[in-house]
Amino acid sequence: MGLEPPDYPAISLKGIIMDAILQGLSGIFEVVLIAGLGFYLARSGWLWKTAGKDLTRMTMTVALPPLMVYSLKSNFTHDQLIRTAPDLLLPFASIFVAYLAGRLWAAILHISPGRRGVFTCTCCIANAIFIGLPVNVALFGEKSVPSAMLYYIANTAMFWGLGAYLIVKDAGGGKTFTFWEMMKKLRTPPLMGFLAGVLLVLLDIPIPSFALTACRYVGNMATPMALMVIGIQMSGIPLSKIHWDRDLAGAMAGRFILSPLCLYLLLPLIPVSPMSAHVFLLQAGMPAMTNMTILAASVGADADYSTTINCISLLLGIFFIPFYMFLFS
Repeated sequence: MGLEPPDYPAISLKGIIMDAILQGLSGIFEVVLIAGLGFYLARSGWLWKTAGKDLTRMTMTVALPPLMVYSLKSNFTHDQLIRTAPDLLLPFASIFVAYLAGRLWAAILHISPGRRGVFTCTCCIANAIFIGLPVNVALFGEKSVPSAMLYYIANTAMFWGLGAYLIVKDAGGGKTFTFWEMMKKLRTPPLMGFLAGVLLVLLDIPIPSFALTACRYVGNMATPMALMVIGIQMSGIPLSKIHWDRDLAGAMAGRFILSPLCLYLLLPLIPVSPMSAHVFLLQAGMPAMTNMTILAASVGADADYSTTINCISLLLGIFFIPFYMFLFS
């Protein structure tokens, strides 16, 4: 299908592009500053020795589950979720195709078995909520929120269902897990919170306003804690160990080229609304998901590699996101 530009008010195209790029960059700089704060606090000795592990546990078990519930309950009603459900097919399909392409890309580059899960996850899973949602709102306005949340649903479900499996497999060092062992490892608090939010919306179960507000307050801790964990993890990696090698360069190519390309190629086969088409393409090109590092650290996978990917993808996002926004504008 062809991409038709969304309707804009009668203002200069140059003004739209510059404003969108500046707002998108401001979101990236906010993320970099918070991660930098964690890096500084760890390097300066302000944090306790187990701060990274403790904040990881807080993010996974305390902050993320209520964030899932609040995001779904505050952005969807039963009818909206049912009505917009058909557009979910494209992000699910594109992420799965990017997963297959990522596995093939990892085999071609001979990525080590202990890194293949993180590598493949980087190729197919994006930072769709913390960075993707603000960037889409900056470019397309509030009317892009439903489409952005649809991609977020697919992205989150595929991360905690498929991506988590890959990262847990990394931690096994080649160990073969039984089905029930894997189900136990995948029964994470964020996934349970996500499923609970979907059920609450579909069953029209009301949540008292004070409880939903509490979910929002607690869930809002997830972003800064996750980013600070990245900074803390980065502080423990000597700069001499960060090399622009095949593993890192291949992961960045998968994140910023392979992922949006897979979605673009599927557009003619799985039609969606023009707004969803633009939003999904932009979401597919976002930096790597920060929770990937949280999960890698919590299960004993290669957290250093995942942290490096997160940091480099954030920095590269400063260049790629304005480029995408310029194209779509």
